[in-house]
Amino acid sequence: MLAIAFLNPMLLWALPLAAVPIIIHLLNRRRFQRVPWAAMTFLLAAMKRNRKRLRMEQWLVLLLRTLAVLLLVSLVSRPQLGGGSLLGTRTHHVIVLDDSASMTQRAGSTTLFDRAQDRVRALADDLTMRRSGDLFSIVRTSHATQPDMWGEHVGPELGRRVGTKLKEWTVGDGAPDLGAVLKATQQRAGEVQEASRTEYYLVSDQRAHDWTTEDDKPRPAMVAALAAMKGDKEHITVLGIGGQQPNLAVTEVRLTDRAAVAGVSVAIAVDVQNFGLDATQPTTVAVEIDGKSQVVRPVPQLAPGQRVAIPITHTFQQAGFHRIDAQLEATEHFPLDDHRAFAIEVREKSKVLLVDGEPDAEQGECFFLQTAFEPGPEAVSGIETQTITDTALADTDLEPFDLVWLANMQSPSAATAQKLEKFVAAGGGLVITVGALVDSTRYNELFWRDGKGLLPLPLGEIAGDPDRPEHAILVRKDHPVCGSLGELLDLLTSRVMLVYRWLTIIDDGKQNAAIIARIRDAEGPPMLVTRSFGSGGGEVALWAITADKFWSNMPSTDLLLVYANQLHHFAARRRDTSDTNLLTTGVYRLALDPGIYRADVAVRSLEAEGEEQTFTATEPAAAGSEKPAEKPAEKPAEKPAESSVSAIAPGTPAALTLTVPMAELRQLGAFEVELSRHDGAAEKRMFARNAPIVESRLVGFLDSAFGRLYPIELQSRVTFVNEGGGLGAASGEGEIWRWIAGALLFGLLLESLLAWRFGRR
Repeated sequence: MLAIAFLNPMLLWALPLAAVPIIIHLLNRRRFQRVPWAAMTFLLAAMKRNRKRLRMEQWLVLLLRTLAVLLLVSLVSRPQLGGGSLLGTRTHHVIVLDDSASMTQRAGSTTLFDRAQDRVRALADDLTMRRSGDLFSIVRTSHATQPDMWGEHVGPELGRRVGTKLKEWTVGDGAPDLGAVLKATQQRAGEVQEASRTEYYLVSDQRAHDWTTEDDKPRPAMVAALAAMKGDKEHITVLGIGGQQPNLAVTEVRLTDRAAVAGVSVAIAVDVQNFGLDATQPTTVAVEIDGKSQVVRPVPQLAPGQRVAIPITHTFQQAGFHRIDAQLEATEHFPLDDHRAFAIEVREKSKVLLVDGEPDAEQGECFFLQTAFEPGPEAVSGIETQTITDTALADTDLEPFDLVWLANMQSPSAATAQKLEKFVAAGGGLVITVGALVDSTRYNELFWRDGKGLLPLPLGEIAGDPDRPEHAILVRKDHPVCGSLGELLDLLTSRVMLVYRWLTIIDDGKQNAAIIARIRDAEGPPMLVTRSFGSGGGEVALWAITADKFWSNMPSTDLLLVYANQLHHFAARRRDTSDTNLLTTGVYRLALDPGIYRADVAVRSLEAEGEEQTFTATEPAAAGSEKPAEKPAEKPAEKPAESSVSAIAPGTPAALTLTVPMAELRQLGAFEVELSRHDGAAEKRMFARNAPIVESRLVGFLDSAFGRLYPIELQSRVTFVNEGGGLGAASGEGEIWRWIAGALLFGLLLESLLAWRFGRR
């Protein structure tokens, strides 16, 4: 079926002008008056003999002139031919509708997704009028592998069917990779044999994030999608629908301290970032704990791209799961990222393992450390210690502990060194205090290993004279070990602390170690040195003195209590919170003992009028068969955690795994997981579901940037049409103006030639 439409139909009113040459011809015939003249007798006789030929010549010239007017009117009206019978071709029109989180931007009284739906509806109506017989498909970016409409024929009912579909859809809160969506759609469209050409219509807010990387390079997935297109048979029309607003967002709520313990003040940070191109106005952020206590903190003016951490401190009185909600002062256009939830597990105690290298019946090497960590009921430290001998270290499981102290441990074995390295590499903390029993050569061999081991710096010989004690001095009061107590520690260390003996720590100035304190003066022997080890965030601290009072007076003062607790805050194992704080592309997993818990688990939102669903835990093989949710390419700091696995006792038969895909939940914020026990009791866990930060980058992408960044050979495959632009004119598909222009030029030349020829004769 052949269909014809005009891009400028209002200009068709000029079609009656085709009668102008005929009217002129008739008027020219009527203006002559017949006058008999004897000399014309022979001419009239000749004309009668050639009347038929002359009349044909006149009609031919008149026809050419009338046709020229018709062609001129058609040319400016820009007709388009479409439909399956156009030279034996059929076009497949594929709409890719962006329904990502950024489409929730407000645009007056509607959202961008509402405007995108209107655009799709108008495009369907336009295709119905001018492309009858073609194929039509719709793919939402959140369902790239499951098109909502695919390969349907364009006909009178298309607009109604599309309108029905649009009413069923709501904008999502995910962050799909637009290039990957296009590539998957192209592969599916390539299998449609009925169409000889494919036209893609990308209806989106046209964000720069979808087209460029953070370092202003073309997105590899988008380049791959465009490169895979067949230039003569495929084309993309980008239909932008607005957006590109300034945006201030809560990007993260995080635990600043390495551990959260009940009864102890916990430091939290709320990160706020300006994603716009202009500076923001000062505002406020409200932080709410467990839906009850709330504090409001000011947010300063932020320059474009600037990020600020708003500090919050809170003391959780009870162990267990808690939620923290951060909410920016209300904005108008993109409220989705003004709120962020954070789920945190607060523990009863933080466990410290003390390894006593010189145990004593009364006051062993760790006696003063025990007192510093557990001062008594009058002071809550949140720390629980366990003391063992150095021989018992090889058989002790280090997983429950956050920090290990080695106090004058003589000569560690190779197995012990490997065990400690594994512990620290996984994020645990290690503090080493020395003494007369320490074998420096053995320590350097196993713990230093030419800078590849645990020791921040290698050890030397014992130095110092007990009869001539030296003062200590703090040289890095801005170091995280000191925290907010830098000035106080500097004062107390220099005025109170005396060092009688020490084990030399060799500093050649070439190692990546931080010297916190020295003996005698700012250039003296190192007394406290730290260094990070491994990629898991583990920290190691090395003292040049003992933990007892034989090499210094520190245990006899309050300095040991302060330094011990500060080192614990600095080096204790940082508990990973990514398993309970997920993005919309993540998956929450929890291992359950079937002998204790039932398989059905209730998951409910803690927001007002929150949703509630029931998920069933399955055996690991069944749970593992599920395809993990795809994650967007992001920076490492924004990479979402994919799972949360709680360990169960080894050897437990037929363990169950609870799997909760975030894509199956609708609301954002904190969710409560209620586990039912066989004894009738209930246990609760918690996780948070947040929108991807990449969706907060609302800066638009202009066609000029496309021309600057993308290879020249790919640019002809994409046409950008701004909001309000034509729907079907972007690619020029089906337009025949070139043929009309050629016919008009040929007709005018032929008319001129014939008029000249006939006039001479």
